[in-house]
Amino acid sequence: MTVIKFEQAFLLLLIQQDAGAYNTFYLQTVDIFFRYLQSNFFLSQEDSEDIIADFYVKFRNAVTKYDINQSFSAYVWVIFKNTVKDAFKKNRELPFSLLDGDDEEGEKFEDTLVDESVIDEFLQQDFELEQIKKAMQELDALSREIIFLKYIEHKSNTEIEEQLMISQEVIRQRISRAFKKLRVLLKCDEE
Repeated sequence: MTVIKFEQAFLLLLIQQDAGAYNTFYLQTVDIFFRYLQSNFFLSQEDSEDIIADFYVKFRNAVTKYDINQSFSAYVWVIFKNTVKDAFKKNRELPFSLLDGDDEEGEKFEDTLVDESVIDEFLQQDFELEQIKKAMQELDALSREIIFLKYIEHKSNTEIEEQLMISQEVIRQRISRAFKKLRVLLKCDEE
């Protein structure tokens, strides 16, 4: 991988979302990423351009969180490689053999699926607003955000994926686990 080096003053401009710095970064790096994709993957030019466009959008959003004391090159390559992985996940069929194993937390794929009718039934129950607020506070911040986007703002998993930059698998798992936890918490509050 090519090492991407810039002066610290330039990196500070990128962190501050300076348009000129961002354009300079783009012009100095776009060929590096394009050549990387073309030499390592069998992608059409259009697919490569799509991945690179997604990368620059994600980079622009993520660079504000960059720690100036860390390696900038490593930071950029992590964002780029994650963008490539996301593109392959989105655009490729998933073989069933990958669904047989357990995930990082030891759950099987089928255990993370939630029947929409169960969620609808759960949402139709008559809970007090304070009970719901209290139960929602027990969820982690990401799960709360996903639940809000999905069921309050009525966004699709694809829209949530793009907004939060997490995979749809993670979204499904978080929804499943959040509703399991909410069911337990709200049943305890009823008793």
